[in-house]
Amino acid sequence: MIRMFIALLTFGVAMTMLFTSCSSNEDSPATSTEKGPTADELKGTWYCAYEATGSAKREDGSDATVNYNLVVDIYRFESSTEGSFFRCFFNDDEESPILIQGILGYGSFTYSPSNGKISIALTNNFNQEYPQTWEIGYAENTLLAKGVDGQKLELVMADNEMESAINSMLEQNGGDTEKYVVDNYKPKGVDHSQWMKQLADTRLVADLSLPASHDAVTAEGWTPELMGIFSEMIAKTQDLTINEQLKIGMRVFDLRPEYLPSPGGNYELRCSHGISQTKLLVSDFFVLLKQFLATNPTEFCIVTIDLSATSKMKEWAEEFNALISSDQFRSLFVDFKPRLTVGEMRGHVLLLSKKIYAEKPIGGYCYNWTDDIELEKQMKGHITGADGVETPLWVQDFWGKATREGKDDAVVRMLEAAAKRDMNAEKPAWVINFPSAYFGTPLSDSYRENAVSANKVTSDWLNTHNGSVGIIFMDFGGMDKSPSYTGYQLYETGGMQLVDMVIKQNFKQ
Repeated sequence: MIRMFIALLTFGVAMTMLFTSCSSNEDSPATSTEKGPTADELKGTWYCAYEATGSAKREDGSDATVNYNLVVDIYRFESSTEGSFFRCFFNDDEESPILIQGILGYGSFTYSPSNGKISIALTNNFNQEYPQTWEIGYAENTLLAKGVDGQKLELVMADNEMESAINSMLEQNGGDTEKYVVDNYKPKGVDHSQWMKQLADTRLVADLSLPASHDAVTAEGWTPELMGIFSEMIAKTQDLTINEQLKIGMRVFDLRPEYLPSPGGNYELRCSHGISQTKLLVSDFFVLLKQFLATNPTEFCIVTIDLSATSKMKEWAEEFNALISSDQFRSLFVDFKPRLTVGEMRGHVLLLSKKIYAEKPIGGYCYNWTDDIELEKQMKGHITGADGVETPLWVQDFWGKATREGKDDAVVRMLEAAAKRDMNAEKPAWVINFPSAYFGTPLSDSYRENAVSANKVTSDWLNTHNGSVGIIFMDFGGMDKSPSYTGYQLYETGGMQLVDMVIKQNFKQ
């Protein structure tokens, strides 16, 4: 829960992706001599999360004390004269309880605003040591109060998202609610490391059904640590590492090799999801694929390339091209052609990039990639190889709208179109279909919410239809259940079932 508050503060208040305390530099709580705020101006939840270190005794009947390093003060003004106060303590040591709530107290209060100040009288202080009454200031729509050890605070009013987070936190009442742990839901005993061994060498790659991982590297951990708190909340789309995904059968990976500042002040190619950087360098990602394919030479992988946070495109192109052209990796990659076969791909990687990094690609370039919901527009793309030959590319990648209305239908329309392709054509269409998406607020749980429906719809269709369907990009692949960001909700994501169904599609008569 500490991570939720830091992330929400970062995302919703600061928007700088760096945690800053709510501590004020003002010498006094308020300096205004104007008439105090009205009840309507105050009504709602005001809060501040701030760094503070110490230890406190738990109010659970035990003598246990808990160290803390973050405190959240919450003032709820519920009527014109009354409200509730909560002081919540957190510890980010995972060996300790995540939430220690109510140690120094919570209770109801009465208040009276006057002359820019609000006089608070705590009516039930649960043996608090801070005063029965105190004043907080009100100036320029901000509440000025004091926190632990007299820290000066600037409180802000909670928006709907933060209000929901606060409600969830207080309902847990000390973190005693059962928390779901990701490792408990990872697939046990599943090993599809060599599922491609059964494919004929003459089979066209375009004629396969391939399980694919959207924003594939988002389970590798985040850097720096503070950004990791933010990224875990908004950018995670997978619970399995690359090695775990390879083992359960994933063969296509959505890679975002952003060119971003490194901790040392230089720039580097790092696997990312937008501004959220993982612990894995791009070079390390390709090493993982190379090692897997060396051990399992019957297999092959496809990697799609996209960017959203890189501004130095010229430098990115030079660095990326140099990496994939290096002696370490060039032999790993194959060149694109319309009727590429399984035999030609075994032990290798095909790169399909939406971004141009050289005059000629290593692999292929993808053009006219769209997030439109209409099938006709989704069928206007093409892939161009190093020889300049264009091959049709169909992409269903509808995402990021206010609601997910129409998403499931769009997935099914592309499944049906893919299964009806003419694979005898000189240049058969290559198909990429995304059950993956988020709608509304860009949060990790938004990806989970979409996966609950879209992954199931895709599995259900595959269960009753034949025909190859191309590349199927999914969120939380390999995870039939995925715990929410907070760990207090479990989503039925159906990710292992979908991987299995996509693989089986290749062997239906």
